[in-house]
Amino acid sequence: MFTDTEIVEAEQHRWVHRYEAHLDQVPPLVEFLRGHRVPLKAAAMSERVTGGGGEAPVPFRLDPVDDADDLWCALVEYAGEVAERLEHALPVTGSDIWATFRGIQGIPAHLGSTGARNASFTIITWLIDRAPRILPLELTDSEDHLFALIRKLSARYLVPPIDRPARRRVCTVCGEQTVVVAWLLGGTGEAECTTCGATYSPEGNENS
Repeated sequence: MFTDTEIVEAEQHRWVHRYEAHLDQVPPLVEFLRGHRVPLKAAAMSERVTGGGGEAPVPFRLDPVDDADDLWCALVEYAGEVAERLEHALPVTGSDIWATFRGIQGIPAHLGSTGARNASFTIITWLIDRAPRILPLELTDSEDHLFALIRKLSARYLVPPIDRPARRRVCTVCGEQTVVVAWLLGGTGEAECTTCGATYSPEGNENS
């Protein structure tokens, strides 16, 4: 029987884990998209679209730089909201943000792929360090928007997901410490053993 305190602590731990797992993906995603180095999963960018009349719709955006800008905007806007609520200064300012009266415009032109990765890493580190103070702010809408975009871009492009080895659990089937929570697959917390393939419910109580 769990106490109320233990339940609250478990929920907080789960929230922080989900928070870290999503934000960890941002620097490599931004770098790869900014550098035009990632092939699309849906189809080759050079593939001819035929059939029907007129211009055929494309099932994905052709310019990964636009996706990088969207991700950057969502990250900086969310971080700005956190900074305002906590009354803390953002770790990046001025020319590294590229904001106008219309809001955040995208990754500044002077930041190449490495610079964009470093700047986004600075922001996510700043956010993760403040995770326990961010949780009570209940910025659910902003977080859901950012995390959904991270999951969408991670699924669209061939970017290897980042996971923290310290978060891996021991598999009850094969005994290896290779159970990883796949927060990027829908964001609900299903887990899978990368050694034997055993899967676990979000609560982690059963395997299948």
